[in-house]
Amino acid sequence: MSFIDSAALARPERDTARIPIIPLWGNLIVPLQGDITDAQAAQLCSDVLRDIQRTRARGMVVDISGLWMVDSHLCAVLARLAASARLMGTRTVLCGMGADVALTLQSMGIELDGVETALGLEEGLALLGIQVTGALTAEAERESAQRLADAMLGLEDVPLETAPERQGR
Repeated sequence: MSFIDSAALARPERDTARIPIIPLWGNLIVPLQGDITDAQAAQLCSDVLRDIQRTRARGMVVDISGLWMVDSHLCAVLARLAASARLMGTRTVLCGMGADVALTLQSMGIELDGVETALGLEEGLALLGIQVTGALTAEAERESAQRLADAMLGLEDVPLETAPERQGR
């Protein structure tokens, strides 16, 4: 004999596949991952526009780097979302687009009017005016890594041309 929870049948199914919307410094970050269904895309538009109104977000970054596939329907949804956000005073940046997705969109003739694009999340946030202070530049990070490697090998403060192993000693 199996037990059927009639209360569970009566209440609507909880949507566990809801897409997160992350508020960050007056902006929203929307990370898209996997395969987005039409129902999820529709719910996303509703949720994002509600959050824009609630938080008065100045900008939004939609990160598609985790998507498995971007079809014409999803592109149309993203374009409508960006246009609606723009009407509410929120700037939209689309980031994380891979080469294959860009080529597919181009070959299909899909244009994302009014949507700025960036290679990655950091660049997308920078387009919205978010600048991290105290962060290392790429060159400074490389120099720091080199100093750490030198210290681990015992080569700190020893110029390369005078190191004993470099002179064949």
